[in-house]
Amino acid sequence: MAWTQLFFAALFEVAWAIGITFTDGFTKLWPSLGVVVATLASFALLALALRRIALGTAYAVWSGIGAAGTALCGALLLGEPLTFWRVVSLCAIIAGVLGLKLLHDPTPTPAPAKVEPS
Repeated sequence: MAWTQLFFAALFEVAWAIGITFTDGFTKLWPSLGVVVATLASFALLALALRRIALGTAYAVWSGIGAAGTALCGALLLGEPLTFWRVVSLCAIIAGVLGLKLLHDPTPTPAPAKVEPS
């Protein structure tokens, strides 16, 4: 479940990153609201995934999928160039994400100790 949450968190990251290009500097209401909703959903799902996945792994996977997904969507939807070396670089990011997933230690991450106010 945590990996599914993390995957959707990354998809929402791609959504807000692509969506921000349509806000015209946050002057257009509906695209701006869509970006805010996607951003909140992305962070909320990332926070839920962090209950079971270590921070370093979760953040690397989240940002890797987000970066690769945004670059791919930029090429497919916005006409950005998709050169050979860009594809190779995106494949390297995806390989890193897959490696982190496959080498993930399923031991739950312990919750941080609570600090009592003095």
